[in-house]
Amino acid sequence: MYHPQTIAKVLEEAFKVNSTITTVDLGSKNIGDTEAEALADALKVNSTITLVNLGDNNIGPIGATALAEAFQVNSTITEVDLNYNIIGDIGATALAEALKVNSTITEVNLARNNIGATGATALAKAVKVNSTIIVVDLNDNHIGATGATALAEAFKVNSAIKKLDFSLNDIGDTGAIAIAESFKSNSTITVVDLNDNNIGDTGAIALTKAFKINSTITEVDLNIEIILEMQESQH
Repeated sequence: MYHPQTIAKVLEEAFKVNSTITTVDLGSKNIGDTEAEALADALKVNSTITLVNLGDNNIGPIGATALAEAFQVNSTITEVDLNYNIIGDIGATALAEALKVNSTITEVNLARNNIGATGATALAKAVKVNSTIIVVDLNDNHIGATGATALAEAFKVNSAIKKLDFSLNDIGDTGAIAIAESFKSNSTITVVDLNDNNIGDTGAIALTKAFKINSTITEVDLNIEIILEMQESQH
């Protein structure tokens, strides 16, 4: 059994000098903050890695903050997968700050990280100014209506994001109404997942009206109850 600091040292030294590796897949490897910090140090100077998969690990706010600092200076990474970690709102806020200045990352997966409304609000501020991210996965993050509303405001001005996953976030009718309003003016989003969000009749009606106006969304994933409600409202 290798000690985390030993693994961290190996990761740091290897990626600092390697000039051919383009993909780092460390998903489900029990990676923690120590290893994440070491990897972050390497990513600050590496110029070939484009994809980083750290999903299903034990990376917390400390590791996420270190990675965020690396993303501020790295100019080659295009895809970041941090799903199923424990970065929380602090980690999400740090990553949001990085995304305000990063201009190469196009896909971000932060699913199942318990970022909450605070983390979602921080990310919303980044979404308002970022012009390169096209895929955002925030599945199962407890962002609630507050987080959804903040992000909805960002979608009104963002012109890059094409795919959203907001499933399992308990956004309710209030969040659904806010998102629906953003869809009326957004012209880039094409795929939306709003499954399992406790959206009732009011939210369903708001979304229905938005989809009638929006001309770019081509795929919507919703609970069957909402789909039926939408179909009935059109008759």
